[in-house]
Amino acid sequence: MLRTLLLTTRIVGKSSFPATSSPIFVRHLCPSSALWKRYANLPHSQELPEQKSNRNEVNKRSIPITATPGTVDVEKRRKVLELEIEVMRQEGRKVPSVSTIKPDQWEHLLGLTSRNQRRHYYLYLWNIEMVRLGKQLKKERKQEEVAKRREELLKANAENDHIVYGLFHNTMFLRIYDSTMDHFHNNRLVQAIRFGVNLVIDCSYDDYMNDKEMRNTAKQLMLCFALNRSHQEPFNIHHCNANFNKTTMKQLEKHLVQLHQPEFPFNVTERSYEELFPKERLVYLTPHCKTDLTEFNPDDVYIIGAMVDKSSQEPVSLGKAKKQGLRMARLPLDDYFQFKSGKSLTIDQMVAIMLELKTSNDFGKAFQHVPRRKITTLDEAAIKEQEMRHAAKFKFNFKRNSKKPR
Repeated sequence: MLRTLLLTTRIVGKSSFPATSSPIFVRHLCPSSALWKRYANLPHSQELPEQKSNRNEVNKRSIPITATPGTVDVEKRRKVLELEIEVMRQEGRKVPSVSTIKPDQWEHLLGLTSRNQRRHYYLYLWNIEMVRLGKQLKKERKQEEVAKRREELLKANAENDHIVYGLFHNTMFLRIYDSTMDHFHNNRLVQAIRFGVNLVIDCSYDDYMNDKEMRNTAKQLMLCFALNRSHQEPFNIHHCNANFNKTTMKQLEKHLVQLHQPEFPFNVTERSYEELFPKERLVYLTPHCKTDLTEFNPDDVYIIGAMVDKSSQEPVSLGKAKKQGLRMARLPLDDYFQFKSGKSLTIDQMVAIMLELKTSNDFGKAFQHVPRRKITTLDEAAIKEQEMRHAAKFKFNFKRNSKKPR
């Protein structure tokens, strides 16, 4: 038994155990020893304890598989790791292919201090290899589909004498990308900044809104930007009285990352509209005033308040316009519709109406942007009037029946 253990120690010592065959070391490897059970399942990187007989002379010995390259041959340790990977592969574990491991990864593997760490690193390398193989397989499938489609198109073109338009065909049209359309629309806004009609959005109502309403205001301002940019003749919109410390502007900065870039066609300023335009040209659009807007005047600068007032219906914009001494107007909605509840419109709906008024100066076309859910149709009005007449027939006269009999 002792001879067998000595031979085993010398054979394994080339790869994993210290090259020593002292009787004390052999005695500690004896299966009947308690230390054998303690150190038999140690990882390859653990150090054996000092021997009791020469505690002050012998230091802790490291297993050669994790020793520094200067003390042990790196190639032998690498072959041991390759053998370990092959054994784990046969056991069905998730380990990478030896050929796919890079030199820096080998260096990291040789420096790991335990078998468990190596297993985790093998799993990491296996996941990387699977992702790479998946991408390669997807690329090959796409190439096969493109080649098959091109072959079918070439066969169809060979049988057809006419010009066929589309991808992989003879065509006179270029492919238009989304970035090209963005540049095209931004160029419209640049032209509107130079020559377009001015429109002001007053962003000074953050103190009258809660956080949810300010977030909703930022979304509506984004919709206004999209509507104005896609129009054939957009406005030169000025966002005045902006407070970048409030939620509205912070949310708008998240939606429009290029907001503060000088080449981006978006006018936003902390200055007031009274500093930018003459006072006699300003017209504040508020639903609380009594003066109707009869026609669109391109020389006037119309002001729309950026406020979502779901919680309160106070005439804040009316009071502000009176305090500043500005002209006021409201849209003649009562001449065209009968509203179910409130007459308040969102900011993007107001911008859409003003765009149509600027183009055609026709309130009938402009009011097509009023949502149908807010107005009462002719059928609904007729039904409501009939119900009121029917209820009036059975109306009880309390005065006539309240007389006491004599």
